[in-house]
Amino acid sequence: MIWSFLRKFLFLADAENVHLLGHHFIRSVPKLGLSVFTGGASPRAEPLILWGKKFRGPVGLAAGFDKNAEILMQIPSLGFSFCEIGTVTPHPQGGNAKPRLFRDSSRRALFNRMGFNNLGAHIVSERVRKMRENLPENFRVGVNIGKNKDTSSENAHEDYGQAAKAFENVADFLVINVSSPNTPGLRDLQALEPLKKIVERVLAETKRWTSKTPVLLKLAPEIEPEDLERTLREGDRWGIEGWVLTNTLKGEHEQLPGGWSGEPLKEISRQRLKLARSWTKNPIISVGGIDSVEEALIRKKLGADLVELYTGWIYAGPRLPRRIGKAWSSGS
Repeated sequence: MIWSFLRKFLFLADAENVHLLGHHFIRSVPKLGLSVFTGGASPRAEPLILWGKKFRGPVGLAAGFDKNAEILMQIPSLGFSFCEIGTVTPHPQGGNAKPRLFRDSSRRALFNRMGFNNLGAHIVSERVRKMRENLPENFRVGVNIGKNKDTSSENAHEDYGQAAKAFENVADFLVINVSSPNTPGLRDLQALEPLKKIVERVLAETKRWTSKTPVLLKLAPEIEPEDLERTLREGDRWGIEGWVLTNTLKGEHEQLPGGWSGEPLKEISRQRLKLARSWTKNPIISVGGIDSVEEALIRKKLGADLVELYTGWIYAGPRLPRRIGKAWSSGS
């Protein structure tokens, strides 16, 4: 009830400004205060083990909320057991022109056209490197990587390789993002030929590292079932070790192109998860429209190994990650 009251006032202001204000609040409040506000972290007595790594629990913060690892140290106190930083590109870029983040409260949705705004792989990787040793045990950091807007599709694989290289022995897992609707031509890279080139370039980089770092692929919700099956089977064969399903739903708001998250994404995200689980044995992170304990448990039943929150967390309130973690571990 308190969050519903606060949310009404926060939603009166511009969405991106509130996002920045939220970052400032999270950085300013002591970790103990954040834990009281959010109900605290919820590590499992028996940690989840994926890719040979222990995870404190099943609930992560999705890519897009902390693009530049600005609040990484505080994320565990928000009730999350892992996070996905980014999207990070090789070189810094400002993203699309503002306004670029909108709400649709009637549909419990967000619409974004951010355009991979970030400080670049070098700065972000150095931040993560410095923070890692002070993060809680078994708190995992994934890094979502993409290409710069002005890099051609033909040279995209080099951007992904360069972005990956910056996180050598820093990331617990990497996520190749070829599915955002906010960079022109990016989704064309989901076709098998360019995708294979990108995957091979990133895997060639990570295989040199002394720390085992699985590479995952994040796909668009609109991918047709036959294409999804083909991509999953080929990706597993190439060496992809996990999947993030799904990215935002392509659409328009006020005649601007971008992607919808939250409730509009829920049903298709469920469908893609269910299909994917029948075609791959690799771990799947389910994201998109998860706004309750019940919805998270549905994703678990459909075959998700982990879940990530963003929009559903904004609408449902700060205690949702802990509540999901508790229910997931108890099987209720």
